[in-house]
Amino acid sequence: MQLQNREQIRARHALNFKRKIERKETIASGKEGGDAIRKIPAMVMGSGLLAATAFAIEEKKNRQTGEMEPRSKGHRAIFDEIAEHLASTEIDITPGVTDAKSLIDYLADAESATLKLATDEALAWLAYARRFVSGGAEEVVEAEEQDE
Repeated sequence: MQLQNREQIRARHALNFKRKIERKETIASGKEGGDAIRKIPAMVMGSGLLAATAFAIEEKKNRQTGEMEPRSKGHRAIFDEIAEHLASTEIDITPGVTDAKSLIDYLADAESATLKLATDEALAWLAYARRFVSGGAEEVVEAEEQDE
């Protein structure tokens, strides 16, 4: 594989996330249909990566099925993607992490420097993801409005 800098890696991972959304393999909207990815950087900066991840993995009981499910599937999907990015072989801050739940377990036991590095990298990845995911969603809405 060719040598790439972190900016290229972040952009590639964020584009892959956008493609998953386009293929309907995942979502990036909040529990009420809002643009969850736009709110997450502020959550991370205000409360920290651990607290923001804890929010994303919070679960509630589904009244119809009685099973536990994410409070916000969009937030969970975004933090799962952050976890994959941080654990990727190119970034390698949290090796072995596979999703948001394992990310919080890893970071809760990690050194403070690792948590800071993971937070900075997550925010850098989110900068790309916000542009790719949010921008595309707005363009689709505008196109649909023009068709009416």
